[in-house]
Amino acid sequence: KPHSKIKCSLSQAQAILWLSHQDQWEEVRHLFENRLEDAQTKLEHADEKSFRHEQGRIEELRFLLDLEATAKTVLDKQRSRSRITAID
Repeated sequence: KPHSKIKCSLSQAQAILWLSHQDQWEEVRHLFENRLEDAQTKLEHADEKSFRHEQGRIEELRFLLDLEATAKTVLDKQRSRSRITAID
């Protein structure tokens, strides 16, 4: 399920899905997943000073990893609105 704070426009959603179909997408996704794992490990061992930084890092990485699901949700909502309008 996409992160609830993520908002994107229809054109951004289309761009994200286009990118997700490129050969390099899996490599980029794998990089983000590795960085998330690293950030989670660092958060577990963080002192008071670096705790917030690591939390923010995790939030940003989750945002990036949720982009594809968010884009699909945006496009599905757009399609649903189009169907409802066509029926009206």
